[in-house]
Amino acid sequence: VKNKIAKSHFIDKKQCLKALDSVSSGFEKWDNMDCSERSKILEKSADIFEERIADFIKILSLEAGKTLNDCIAEVREGVDFLRYYSKQSQQLLKQRELPGPTGELNTFQLSGRGVFLCISPWNFPFAIFLGQIAGALSVGNTVIAKPAETTSLIAYETIKVLLKAGLPKDAISLLIGEGKMIGETLLQRNEISGVSFTGSTETAQYINMSLAKRTDRIIPFIAETGGQNAMIVDSSALLEQVTDD
Repeated sequence: VKNKIAKSHFIDKKQCLKALDSVSSGFEKWDNMDCSERSKILEKSADIFEERIADFIKILSLEAGKTLNDCIAEVREGVDFLRYYSKQSQQLLKQRELPGPTGELNTFQLSGRGVFLCISPWNFPFAIFLGQIAGALSVGNTVIAKPAETTSLIAYETIKVLLKAGLPKDAISLLIGEGKMIGETLLQRNEISGVSFTGSTETAQYINMSLAKRTDRIIPFIAETGGQNAMIVDSSALLEQVTDD
């Protein structure tokens, strides 16, 4: 598939399942890694993105058609996600001692669930794409990342930075391909332990119904769907502000 600056090759079902096998096999090692070590990888990724902000501004502008101000804001937001989840995970995963009878010690500790399928939209191809991934990785999940087809290069370059920062190759798989095929292939697989999605309400309903058919366990589904707000403009409006809004 060609766009203005890149040509991408869509995966097929066989490659999709191979990617799932990779991140499934990598889950235990990633989940057992000390949380502070995972956080170091996220923080190092954030540092690299800040160092290479001009490169990502360029790609966001050329591939996604964003204005320069929006490009800068989006890279900053993605970096914020990495640093936020890095710090939050260390608090969230601390072992807690629970109240109990004298002489009995009960503790509580959270861990990763397994493989998260992260599906992100075209309109925030860096920030939302990276935010979903960072949230899942930070607490020990491995990730299948499915970006919008029209912004595949941004996703590819983003994953390259995560790997450069030390993320194990079997902790993440990037699937560039047609959304319906990937959904039909993966959503019913027992290895998928959670889904993060940003996009249309229609697609979210499809994912929700697909997950509801699973009989192995209840699967968390985090969905941010596409509401559109109306704006009424009258003759007193400042046109420059209206255009920006």
